[in-house]
Amino acid sequence: MRRQPREEARRARNDVYRQHILEAAERIFAEHGFEAAKVQHISKLAGLSMGTIYAVFPSKTDIFRASLEERGRELLALAEDVARTKAGPREALSALIEGYIDYFLAHPNWLRMHLRLGTSWAARPSGTDSRAAQWCHVLALQADIFRRGIAKGIFVDEDPLYLSKMFSVMDQVLLSDWVAGGMKEDRDTLIRRLQDMAERAFSRPAGSGRVSAARSA
Repeated sequence: MRRQPREEARRARNDVYRQHILEAAERIFAEHGFEAAKVQHISKLAGLSMGTIYAVFPSKTDIFRASLEERGRELLALAEDVARTKAGPREALSALIEGYIDYFLAHPNWLRMHLRLGTSWAARPSGTDSRAAQWCHVLALQADIFRRGIAKGIFVDEDPLYLSKMFSVMDQVLLSDWVAGGMKEDRDTLIRRLQDMAERAFSRPAGSGRVSAARSA
């Protein structure tokens, strides 16, 4: 019983260290890429000793994976929050757009780090099973929005998962262009651009015929 407060203090301290390390690492990985980044760079930026870094994360790879998985959980939580609102399909898609743009603007280093991987956001990510599971869950939540929109005649009659992947790629292209341009556009401009692209790509033209029961089921 005497050790419990000490153990809680140790865990709290390690949690603080962990966040400092991940924030510093995201900036280093964003600037240098995974291969060129060094733990020494992370240590210096975080203001923590190498011993402290390795006490929390055994290797640079563990730091990198922890960042991807932690941010992935946060993005999944964002998508789940939108799904829980039970908003209409068009409103839910708009809420996702705003949520994603707000998230990436709040974590620009992680965005740059992630874009450096060079993989499509529509493709299953390499790495841990938990990352793949997060990716599948996010795509499924997005697909459900499109499925409901197809059933209501709002969105084009296509495979909902295909539309979900298209939406993720559109988000990636928009944000890649924003980063390449020096991240100058503001939040409202980015949201409006993505909403306009989604409207053009996914809205069902008037008089385009009946909704496919197979695809909207």
